[in-house]
Amino acid sequence: MKLSSALHNKDWLKPVFGVTIIFILCILFSPESSKGSIIFLKFDNLTNVLRQVSEIGIISIGMTFVIIAGGIDLSVGSVLALSATLTAFGIMDWQLGFTFTIILALFSGASTGFINGAVTAFGKMQSFIATLAMMTAARGFALFISDNNSRNIGFGENAAPDSFRIFTDSFAGIPLPVFIFVAVTIAFNILLQKTRFGRYVFAIGSNENASKLAGLKVNRIRIYTFVVAGLLSALAGIIHTAQLLQGNPNDGVGFELDAIAAVVIGGTSLMGGKGSISGTFAGVLIIGLLSNILGLHGIQKDFQLMLKGVIIIAAVFIQGNSMNYEWKKLFTKRS
Repeated sequence: MKLSSALHNKDWLKPVFGVTIIFILCILFSPESSKGSIIFLKFDNLTNVLRQVSEIGIISIGMTFVIIAGGIDLSVGSVLALSATLTAFGIMDWQLGFTFTIILALFSGASTGFINGAVTAFGKMQSFIATLAMMTAARGFALFISDNNSRNIGFGENAAPDSFRIFTDSFAGIPLPVFIFVAVTIAFNILLQKTRFGRYVFAIGSNENASKLAGLKVNRIRIYTFVVAGLLSALAGIIHTAQLLQGNPNDGVGFELDAIAAVVIGGTSLMGGKGSISGTFAGVLIIGLLSNILGLHGIQKDFQLMLKGVIIIAAVFIQGNSMNYEWKKLFTKRS
């Protein structure tokens, strides 16, 4: 317990410090409007940053559970596409109504997560391979349902109910997806940090064999982490559909890489056993702020992608040096 605390208790401070630095730099290097005001600090711009990162942020929360437990989930982007497709067709073509459509979409995410976890846990297959297969299968199913076509969402008679507009509404000028992202962050942070399940997730990620010897139901816990990832990916798919008013089976490509990047930047170790939801939240904001300030300066998307790659490498490098330092300090004290 002392070892675990020593290694991840204050790791969330680093990405939070990083967000603060990036935010200050964004202010300093922000272009100005014709009236001399800082464009970056405009309320509409800041809320737009939060809206844009909400989908990846929700997916990243689920990815954090999987990675802390020592796994990886490459299927989250395809699960988002499947959820988005089911949402659009459920609302428009199948006339399932608001509630049942949302349940169906969330169930699809939980089911794909369960399959990922079961294949990994009981099939003794590496999560990289299992979720790579699901990445293909989930998108293939979405393409089958939609006949390889996107489905636009409209409102009125025999179309989407007005209740579906809630996902496009704003409160106090802040889009609803931002509130959902914050609520998911708070809820799952409590689940990870304050519950027995959360402690078990850290335990199996730190040492799976020791966890088995301690009597933990490792396979069940691992499955639960994938279910969380699938469920939150489906939630992001519902939001994605509402924001675009369209369900497209080809959406979500590359989202898994953005989620992994946010989790790693947030201080979660790809080796498992170390990480935090608050760190992931900060990692999502770092990516969002950087993308925003580069966009304000008209920097092309390809350069943004290259910069993201550099940031990931830097984050992993810093993590490795930090981990080595903690271990050396720990064993120096013991000797």
